[in-house]
Amino acid sequence: MDTATWDSIRTAELVLADLDGCLAAGNRPLPGAAEFAAALGERLWVVSNNSTEDAQQLSALLRASSLAIPPERILLAGELAVALVAERWPGAGLLLAGSATLATHARAAGLQLTQQEPDVVLLARDLTFSYAKLQRIAIALAAGAELVAANPDLTHPGAGGEPVPETGALLAAVRAVAPAGPEPLVVGKPGPLLYRAALRRAGVADPSRALMIGDNPTTDLAGAEALGMPGLLVGPAPGATVPALADLLPRTGAAA
Repeated sequence: MDTATWDSIRTAELVLADLDGCLAAGNRPLPGAAEFAAALGERLWVVSNNSTEDAQQLSALLRASSLAIPPERILLAGELAVALVAERWPGAGLLLAGSATLATHARAAGLQLTQQEPDVVLLARDLTFSYAKLQRIAIALAAGAELVAANPDLTHPGAGGEPVPETGALLAAVRAVAPAGPEPLVVGKPGPLLYRAALRRAGVADPSRALMIGDNPTTDLAGAEALGMPGLLVGPAPGATVPALADLLPRTGAAA
């Protein structure tokens, strides 16, 4: 690791890190992740396109595997998507393709879950997605419902590195059967909404004073750099600074 890389970590007011493929795989910490989190302390925040769990659940899962990141420093695309729907369309009828956890958050936010004539369709990672659900969504969009997607990812890496189908795959199916539907509001990376939410909550006004660490150049880094936030690529992708987060540990730990 060169001096410039170390300086970018040392001087950043806020370090944002992706979860899957960077800090963890299958919600289990990757080598060096716990030590990296301990070294950076409160400067480290997770920004993830995860749309299955909420921050409380994810923090507990990670803590059980010795990666201690409190829920207030975890921002997830699924939770943010529900919050944005509630903010833009208060009390709306919502057709949700997503987890029971997101359904609970939607109800708590005052949204009305429905299968018929919804005002908004929200796509997240849905393990029960079906032909019938796809048809209901297509009918809703044809009738004028708005479309929100938690993230554009086609897959994310599983615990063994295998591809796990993601929200973007469902979005592709929806767009195929409803090509005349509304342009979707996509919440997660590489769009700006998740990064801006993290900056706002962390109290960092200038994106150039933060640093994004991720394993995907087209989502993690491209989205950050579009806001003027520098990025650090880790993992097997071409052009990565280091092959794994653990390779950042010696200098990071030295400054802790």
